[in-house]
Amino acid sequence: MSTTYEAFPKEQIMPPAERIRQMGRKMRLWNHGFDFPRFAGQLFRGIDFSNKTMMEIGCGKGILCLWAAIHGACDTVGLEPMAEGCYDSSECHRAFRSMAQELDLPQARILPQTVQAFTGPANYFDVVLSVASINHLNEKCCIELKNSKAAADEYRKIFRHIAGMMKPGGKLIIMDAARRNFFGDLGLRNPMSPNIEWFKHQQPEFWAELLSDCGFGAASIHWMSGKLLRYAGIRRLPETLAYFGQSVFRLEMTRTA
Repeated sequence: MSTTYEAFPKEQIMPPAERIRQMGRKMRLWNHGFDFPRFAGQLFRGIDFSNKTMMEIGCGKGILCLWAAIHGACDTVGLEPMAEGCYDSSECHRAFRSMAQELDLPQARILPQTVQAFTGPANYFDVVLSVASINHLNEKCCIELKNSKAAADEYRKIFRHIAGMMKPGGKLIIMDAARRNFFGDLGLRNPMSPNIEWFKHQQPEFWAELLSDCGFGAASIHWMSGKLLRYAGIRRLPETLAYFGQSVFRLEMTRTA
């Protein structure tokens, strides 16, 4: 069943973050949305998007692409494949187009492609983003990465393809759950993240080492706090505390020349 979303009054002027938050409420992405600007700040860490280009791999409804566009990015591309088994992908595309039109962001696009199939311009993107998607690039290979040269080579192929589309000095930002977690190591469901299958993930140090073979350097790893701590102004955690929590990391690497 289709849903009609109420437009913003044309005369209403709001800061970019508030426009995104209000749009999310209208589209029922969240009840209030006050945490989203905090999350975006935690994820992007002060990146200036003015006249920048960004690609997001596995963008879902593309709200982070819209965040970049509304903060000055001249071109944002969200990749969300419409394939069997991809959660809610047709709704994601419809919602993204509706939001981009309502926010007047023609520079924000969504494409029904995997990053492997996407052939973007060489040396084009300033920022490439992967939030909870890196293990889904090839889930079977991700599980076997440490034990299979073929699996590692498959990921190197993907990473080199991504590197080729990025400008030298561009930033690759990966946010994901790590493989190691207190509950997962005990074979228990994590009450904070009950649906994560920890064996399908890898540690950030492993990703950094693999990416260093593919045109990336200057790895920076931080462990991210959750919603409640963000409200208290705490954006990072020591690795030990993250291990007993949700084990969410942020890995940033730079495309080398």
